[in-house]
Formats: sequence, structure tokens, C-alpha cells
Amino acid sequence: MEVVKGGYVLIIELNKGQEISVGSLGVGYFPAGFYAYCGSALSGFRSRINHHLSKNKKPRWHIDYLLSKAQIREIILCQTEKRLECLLSQALGGELTYIPDFGCSDCHCKSHLFFSTDKDNLVGRITSFITRLGLTPQSYPADSTLLEHIFRRA
Repeated sequence: MEVVKGGYVLIIELNKGQEISVGSLGVGYFPAGFYAYCGSALSGFRSRINHHLSKNKKPRWHIDYLLSKAQIREIILCQTEKRLECLLSQALGGELTYIPDFGCSDCHCKSHLFFSTDKDNLVGRITSFITRLGLTPQSYPADSTLLEHIFRRA
């Protein structure tokens, strides 16, 4: 079976502004709105996306703490061998509000988590940048049919 791998962006909704404890980052205030978390799954999407969608997980990454209080609404996937998370994070960091040091302990990015009150604007900026890189973003609602869509070629 072919391993489908690349970069991804989780579009997350937090319905109510609140303080959230985020592991080594400590407690921070997260306003209500939409968040985009940029990640890479260079060993394959299947296990990484399953981890993010799982409700009963022990927190491992910064994003796990946010997801314990928020909901994934959409997932944007892009098949590539590149670490898309850093390219995308550097581009978005100049355009969007970011949460400092979130999700980037293994690189030199300012953040891998971005905030907007406007979901459509957030998704539009992300897909536009991915397209400018010559890649094809694929967007899926975060429901139970997501993995079927991702791996339909498998």
C-alpha cells in the first residue's frame, strides 16, 4: 500500500475564549475564533491525522492541549516531500496573528498556530499560498469520512 505523506493544516474552531494550559508553554489565553495549525506528516498522513482526530489521547504535542478544548472543522492536505509546515508558517507569520512558540519546538519558526475571526479568509490565505508553491491543496471536512477520502487510492 502506498504511503500518502506531506503537509497539512488543521482548521480549528474555539467557540469560547479561555485560558488553556499548553504543556511546556504554560497557560495562555486563546480568544474565540478560528485557528490554523500547520504540520507535516512525512511518514504518512494516516497515523498523524488519526491522532489529531482522536478524542481520548494523552497530550503529546502543543496542539493536543488546544484540541482538548476546541474542534477540528476542516483539514487541508498537500502531498509533498517538503516540510510544508515551516514554509507555510513563515509565510503566514507576516500576515496573520500567531501564537508565539506554539508547535515549533523542533524548528526556528515563530509559530505553527495562527488565529483569525474569519474562517474563509484564513482558509483562503492558506490555499492560495500552497497553490503559489506549485502544490495542490485538498480540503476535507473533519468528519468520519475524511480518511476514506485521503486513502481512496490505497
